[in-house]
Amino acid sequence: MNVEQIVDNLAGALGSALRRPGDRGYDEATRPRNATAEQHPVAVVAATGIDDVRRAVHAAADAGLAVAVQATGHGAGGTLGDDVLLIDSTGMGVITVDPSARTARVGAGAVWADVNAAAAPHGLLGLAGTAPDVGVVGYTLAGGVGWLTRPHGLASASLRRVEFVDGEGEPQVADEQQNSEALWAFRGAGGVGIVTAVEIDLVKVEDLWAGYQLWPIDQAEAVVAAWGAALEEIDETLTSAIGFLMAPDAPTVPEALRGHRVVHLSAASVSGEAGLAPLERALRAAPEPAIDTTGPCDAKRLAGIHLDPPAAVPAVGDGRWLTAATPRHALNILGAHGRGDRAPLAEMEIRHTATAVGSDADGAMTGPPGPFLLHVVGPAPTATDRPAVEQAIDVVRDAAEPVDTGRAAASFRDGQTTAPGALGPEASQRLQALRRGYDPHGRIRRPRPV
Repeated sequence: MNVEQIVDNLAGALGSALRRPGDRGYDEATRPRNATAEQHPVAVVAATGIDDVRRAVHAAADAGLAVAVQATGHGAGGTLGDDVLLIDSTGMGVITVDPSARTARVGAGAVWADVNAAAAPHGLLGLAGTAPDVGVVGYTLAGGVGWLTRPHGLASASLRRVEFVDGEGEPQVADEQQNSEALWAFRGAGGVGIVTAVEIDLVKVEDLWAGYQLWPIDQAEAVVAAWGAALEEIDETLTSAIGFLMAPDAPTVPEALRGHRVVHLSAASVSGEAGLAPLERALRAAPEPAIDTTGPCDAKRLAGIHLDPPAAVPAVGDGRWLTAATPRHALNILGAHGRGDRAPLAEMEIRHTATAVGSDADGAMTGPPGPFLLHVVGPAPTATDRPAVEQAIDVVRDAAEPVDTGRAAASFRDGQTTAPGALGPEASQRLQALRRGYDPHGRIRRPRPV
C-alpha cells in the first residue's frame, strides 16, 4: 500500500479531523516551536477531544503507523517521517479552575499563560516555567522547573490526575486510586500514553516580587561572585538564575547592551521584597546594573523576566543537574566557551533549584536531582550551524564536569532526540516495563524518550 492509499484510508476512519500534506492545518501543525528537525508525517489529526485521539491510535494501528503528539513543539527533536501519524493537541485547550480545591483541569493543548490567566483572579498560580507559551502537559510530565520551584517544588509533584489514551487506543485515567503506577511515570518521566488532560495543584502566592538585572559582560566576575555569596543567606522563598546571554534588540534593554553578550540575573520571591534582601545586599559589592526591573510582580510580568525570544528559534541545547559546589565553579562554567558576541551559544545559565518540596510524592522525578541546573543553548537554523553549537556545548559540559551529578535535565535538551541519564537505572527500568505494559507494540513515538 502506498502513502496515498494509506492517507485515503486514514481519511475514511478519521473524517474531517484529518489534515493531509499541503493542507493549511497540516503545515501549521508540523512547524514546531523548535524547528531543528523536519516534520513530514503521513498526516495530522486535529484532535479536539479524547475520542479523536482514541480513533487516531486505532487508525494508525490498522495502517501499521506509529503515532506522535505535539502541541507547541518546544520539545521537538527528531525528524518525523511518513511512518508516523501526528496528533495535533492544540484543539484540546480547555481550562477549568477550582478555587476552593486550588486545582485546575487543563487540556493537552493549553499553555501556561492561559492557565495562569485563569488562576490569577483567584489569587492562585500554576507552577509554570520561564516561558509563557510552553505547553502545560509536556512541561509538567518532564519535571517542570520554573520561578516557583524553591518554595513550591517541581511541577511534576503537583500532578494529581491524568487522562490519557494508551498504545492500544483505549482511554485510561491515572491517579492515586487507579493506574497509580502510570501516575508515577507521568510525574517526571514523560508517562506511558498520550495525555488528553491533567489535573494539577495551584498555589497561593500573596506577595510576589520578581525581575531581572543586566550588566555588561566585563563585570561578570563581580556579579557572579555576589550571586554565589548571596546563596548562603537566602531562604527557600527565593528562586534565582545567573547567566550570560545575547541581549535582545528590544526597547526594554538599554541601547548600549542590545545585541551584545551580557550578565543576566533573574529572581523571584514569594515573600515579597524581604525575600530578595540577601541578594540585594550581596549585589552591593558589584557594579550598579544597567537595568533593574525588580519589583512587585504578577504572572504576566513574571513570564517575561527570563528574556526568552518572542519568536521561534531553531535551537540545540543541553541541561545538566549540578551539585551544591556549583557556585565556586559558576564563573568558569558560564565563561567556558568565551564571552564574545560571536560565540555560538546564545545563553549559558545556572538556576538555583534547591528544594525538598514535593520530593516525597510518588513519582519518577518529583524533586530536583541536584540543587542547581545548567542550561546551555544556541541557535541552529540550518544543519551546518549545528556542529559549532554542539562543540560549544561540549566545552561548557567539560567545564561543569567537576560538579555534574551525572543526571541530564531532559526538557532542557533542546533539539535533541535522547536524554541519557535523565533517570537513575532502577527508575529507568521501571519506566520501560510500564511502557511495555501500556504500549506493548511500541506504537507511541516520543520526541525525547527518557
